[in-house]
Amino acid sequence: MSRNYYDDFTKMPVDKMAQSIVDMTFSYQNTVVPKKHYKEILETNIMDIASQDINIEFSLLKPYFDMISQMSKENRKYFVKALLIHELKLKYSTLDSQNIFALSATWDFIEDNRIKQIIDEHIVEVFKEFKMVNNETQKKDKTN
Repeated sequence: MSRNYYDDFTKMPVDKMAQSIVDMTFSYQNTVVPKKHYKEILETNIMDIASQDINIEFSLLKPYFDMISQMSKENRKYFVKALLIHELKLKYSTLDSQNIFALSATWDFIEDNRIKQIIDEHIVEVFKEFKMVNNETQKKDKTN
């Protein structure tokens, strides 16, 4: 069975991998890229790299979105209460009757006032601003 360069490459320590990539890059039209560049990429958390790719970002978000949607549909009351527990950084294991009362009263307030949006309005505005800036940037790119 024949071995190829990849077989040996995957067994190298990061520093040697980075140097090997520098050598491979240089062999293409004498292109020089510092070893530090490749070493930083190789040492980067895979989730950080993945989140920079929009298709991977969609794939990573989908299970969370699906789970949240399902929980909200099944029982919005308990979904919102669980969200409040999480956002208020309450420890579930130490919830007491006062916390349960406050959660129930908060839920009643949400229901009585027919509040549809749980996310703080400021966060929604920030999202809308970023979206608008991105749309304007895309329009400028298309006209140039």
